[in-house]
Amino acid sequence: MLENSSVNLVWLFGPFAAYLVMLGVYYVWEGRREKRLRRRYEEAEHGR
Repeated sequence: MLENSSVNLVWLFGPFAAYLVMLGVYYVWEGRREKRLRRRYEEAEHGR
């Protein structure tokens, strides 16, 4: 009985945990992308 409830908890919270991990990866990825774009924009503005 204990194994069954543990498996149910994994199926219940597993996708949520995966979603949170993917969300964190997305925010880190977008932060680096934004930093790179901002640096490129500032270089273009100062290069004028």
